[in-house]
Amino acid sequence: MNKTRQQELTRWLKQQSIISRRWLMISRLLGVASGLLIVAQAWFLARILHRMVMENIPATALLLPLTLLVLIFILRAWVVWLRERVGFQAGQHIRYEIRRQVLDRLQQAGPAWIQGKPAGSWATLILEQIDDMHDYYARYLPQMTLAACVPLLIVITIFPINWAAALILLGTAPLIPLFMALVGMGAADANRRNFQALARLSGHFLDRLRGMETLRIFHRGQAETDNIRDASQDFRQRTMEVLRLAFLSSGVLEFFTSLSIALVAVYFGFSYLGELNFGHYGAGVTLMAGFLTLILAPEFFQPLRDLGTFYHAKAQAVGAADSLKTFMETPLTQVERGEKTLNDNDLISVEARDLVIKSPEGKVLAGPLNFALPAGARVVLVGQSGSGKSSLLNTLPRLSAL
Repeated sequence: MNKTRQQELTRWLKQQSIISRRWLMISRLLGVASGLLIVAQAWFLARILHRMVMENIPATALLLPLTLLVLIFILRAWVVWLRERVGFQAGQHIRYEIRRQVLDRLQQAGPAWIQGKPAGSWATLILEQIDDMHDYYARYLPQMTLAACVPLLIVITIFPINWAAALILLGTAPLIPLFMALVGMGAADANRRNFQALARLSGHFLDRLRGMETLRIFHRGQAETDNIRDASQDFRQRTMEVLRLAFLSSGVLEFFTSLSIALVAVYFGFSYLGELNFGHYGAGVTLMAGFLTLILAPEFFQPLRDLGTFYHAKAQAVGAADSLKTFMETPLTQVERGEKTLNDNDLISVEARDLVIKSPEGKVLAGPLNFALPAGARVVLVGQSGSGKSSLLNTLPRLSAL
């Protein structure tokens, strides 16, 4: 899959988010509220530790700050839980609407068009591929906003206290998206190949299951078992390829996060020893500044780490959207409809003159046919396999193209 196609599919996925715009906006606002509570929680905790260690204030005098800290912990946990529920609702709503659009389009296409692909492939499209878009809408899209807002809030909090620590965080933060992009370049392609392997396996297995009796008669059971085993092995390899990229992305995230936090800790350690004398605006490095920065440093990278964790959801959604978008944009043959309304009680006769039945691709399936069916007559349709019996039956109620 080339880059242009990936960008096109990403735009299509974002367009579908309009379906649940309100829920996604609420999820983003709750995420920003959680970021504000993180800053408040870290400030109270650092302030309490500073007063207990440096000012020797007894714990009884800190009852009010401790109570507020506990309340912030509880409130933050509730906001995080509510955000998860709202995100799930957004993803569920979008999945429902996309699945409804797919089913409506299948109904418009008719059985003759649907029979052009194995039933297992349609099942994969309607079930697995649409479900695999859930995390993209429920988590990845809201997390993109948080990955920008929460680190900015933390830098704004740390910068007035110690500009050196803030610059360390700002300097190392861009490395994570950069290396994540380098590692995850092939993730969308890997997911697309995985979906194709799953569709082949589903269609292959269902077709052989339906023809089990025929396979047994012609002694093809073992051969088809080997074919299914090969398809399963291919799907297994594609799945492991996706997992390998996911684990590699997580490793890159953890490495740069640990490196950045270690740099901040080393800076404060040497500052307390008097080896470094910058970054504190001439006021000296206080214990509260060190506590506050070290508490917020992991939280600074957490939204970026979560975005990296959910990046595979984007790659998965792009891979699923490839066949979905193609199906939704494939032109369908519009069946012409008459203007006359028939009474249900009226008996009708059918007459065909030089009738030619074609597939959705324009291939002639049967014809030209000439016949007459009197009203109320019972007719037996007889013919060799592949002669066009099913095509004719689909044509009579106008389910196939003429």
